[in-house]
Amino acid sequence: MKKLLLLLAPVLLFAQVEVDTVIRMPSFALNGHFIPELNKLYVLGWYEHYALDCSTWELLGRIPRSWNQGFGCYSWNWRRQKLYVSVNPSPDSLVVIDGIADTLIRTLMWSGLGSAYVYSTDRLYRPVADSFGAIDCASDSLVRGFPSPASGYGFRNPSWDSVGNKLYVSLSAWGAPTKLAVYDCGNDSLRAIIDIPATSTWPTHIMNFNHALRKAYYGIDGLGGPAGVIDTKYDTVIKTFPFSAGHLYNGVALNTRDQKAYILGEDSITGRSALYVIDCTTDTIMKMISFPIKPWPVDLLRWVPWSNRIYLTRAQASSHQDLGMYVIDCNTDSIIVDNLVLGYYPPIDFQIDPIRERVFAIGFESTSVHVLRDTGYAGVAEAQPAGVMPKGNTRARVINGRDGIEVEYQLSTSARVKASVFDATGRQFGKLDAGAQKPGLHRLSWGQDAAGRKLSAGAYFVRIDIGSEHATLKAVVR
Repeated sequence: MKKLLLLLAPVLLFAQVEVDTVIRMPSFALNGHFIPELNKLYVLGWYEHYALDCSTWELLGRIPRSWNQGFGCYSWNWRRQKLYVSVNPSPDSLVVIDGIADTLIRTLMWSGLGSAYVYSTDRLYRPVADSFGAIDCASDSLVRGFPSPASGYGFRNPSWDSVGNKLYVSLSAWGAPTKLAVYDCGNDSLRAIIDIPATSTWPTHIMNFNHALRKAYYGIDGLGGPAGVIDTKYDTVIKTFPFSAGHLYNGVALNTRDQKAYILGEDSITGRSALYVIDCTTDTIMKMISFPIKPWPVDLLRWVPWSNRIYLTRAQASSHQDLGMYVIDCNTDSIIVDNLVLGYYPPIDFQIDPIRERVFAIGFESTSVHVLRDTGYAGVAEAQPAGVMPKGNTRARVINGRDGIEVEYQLSTSARVKASVFDATGRQFGKLDAGAQKPGLHRLSWGQDAAGRKLSAGAYFVRIDIGSEHATLKAVVR
């Protein structure tokens, strides 16, 4: 019988964050990946991968790994229900996990950092030795290799732009300036090589795509390198920010609801850690939130769309101060949870469940997963625009179904109506300007995602703008 990992189920309130459940894992919890449609959390342990049923907290599988330590880069193939996990350090490996049976399919001994699943071609792209490879996900075999387009440079950290169907891959070489190679996933051709303005020679890491504005935000995957913005339509660097960024493995969070980017960095005056708030429309710094410690590479950011908050952790190794968690309210860009400490170690990873509105803080107390819930935020019902008249107990409602999302609302006066739809990661894929509408009952609907395919099961968010006011509604497609 598989044992339950449930350690305790407290209800502890920390200034608008509730600790709902704590699960003790069999070993160190490094990082993980949550799959909403399966309601499973995969956690990378010290010697094993763990599959956790998030409805019962039962341990569904313990999948061995042949190495210890090292963080995993996850890619979920929703078509074939496979989870690909690439891990460094040596021996670098790519593990293929059956997402239904929670068993190991195979281990591929391929070197390189990072991977990217491209669902338009059903391929996984990954650095392979000194080249770059395309893996066919039906057979999990290498079907194409790409030599480095720059002499002496190796590949790292691929990222896929689903709107442009392009792959951005870091090119790095010892003592040489960093670059990005851009490939067309339709024919696997090299489209561009982007020179990254930086003094650091660490590899570049694309952190987030803003598909609505056709931009990508990048960081240098090491201490001291700057962050910047790429125009993904023309593949050029359009902005480099005038601050030294921190360790940027997870150092950028994109708030597509308010069109803001949050980047961990360093205050150039005090040398302390700082969170920079960037206006994505103009790529200007709106605000700097300073923290009372000097930088250390335990940087982690995650935007939580249903409460419009940023979860982050910082740590200083020398004195083990500030080993907790912060929460930022994106409406005011202010700290609402200040250094929440639940053990000797801070979280290493945040995973979010947008359907059940919970945050998984992986690595608290080194071996624990804390299940957190937002409290004290207004929610949808209190944020409805004044121009929408009540209908029953709601001012507007989302009609959920199998074929898409439909929003129904009633206007008491004429108003201009616009709406946008976001997926669980905050990626905008639907936008509609309905123009001026007369009083009465109206409906808006969406049936496809950004790639033009039918909406998959999961949580989505609809922002509806009526005049100068707006509301955000949650929709669940089952």
